[in-house]
Amino acid sequence: EKLQSNLSRVVVIVWVFVVLILTQSYTASLTSMLTVQQLQPTVTDIQTLLRNGESIGYQNGSFVRDMLIDQLNVPKNKLKAYNSPEEYADALTNGSKNGG
Repeated sequence: EKLQSNLSRVVVIVWVFVVLILTQSYTASLTSMLTVQQLQPTVTDIQTLLRNGESIGYQNGSFVRDMLIDQLNVPKNKLKAYNSPEEYADALTNGSKNGG
């Protein structure tokens, strides 16, 4: 039906925007919840890496190497030094079993 008064037109427009905002909010919340579930880490600490026989990388020249060896008793053969972000990316892509 044709809307007769300006007040009814305003109410319908506001109602349409409220419904649109609620729909978008629900969609965004649902998408966020599903994405967060998929982003859970598979490794949460260094001990898990060592138990699985994985390598541990560190920035070349960093204090982290000495800390890993002295305080956490990480074997030197499990440590790998990296010099650039590209080397980090390659190592993470390859994984420990493939030289990463």
